[in-house]
Amino acid sequence: MTYGVGSNNVAEAATEQRIGNSDYGIMYIYPDTVEAVKKDGRYYVVVSAEDRYTDKKFLAELRQGENMQNVVSTLCLYMFTNDGRFYCMPQRYLIDNEGKVCVDLGSDMQFRGIDEKILTQVYTASLKVLESKQRFQNMMKR
Repeated sequence: MTYGVGSNNVAEAATEQRIGNSDYGIMYIYPDTVEAVKKDGRYYVVVSAEDRYTDKKFLAELRQGENMQNVVSTLCLYMFTNDGRFYCMPQRYLIDNEGKVCVDLGSDMQFRGIDEKILTQVYTASLKVLESKQRFQNMMKR
């Protein structure tokens, strides 16, 4: 089953983990999407994260756009540098109240410094997931 970024229905997600409060809502990650990837000889941490909006004023402004009357969150695929200092967003979507993609925001592959506490928390939580996956794999090898 596909879920998180790349799925037609985010509500199909198998698991989610609450990370903390963002500027406009509550940030969650999908631990099953966390991966370490190698690109151009460098390692990155990749994770799908959803910012579910709780700020009513922000939601009201956001919902004025075309095809955005039912928007409730943003789903992003984040790619962090291995040291957690920089990130980019290969995929970004606005999600509606049925868990479906209503707007494809495209990608932003320009790496930028992490300037929000919540993104540091997303990175740290993703590392913990990777560590748990590695421990499980090592245990299965025994």
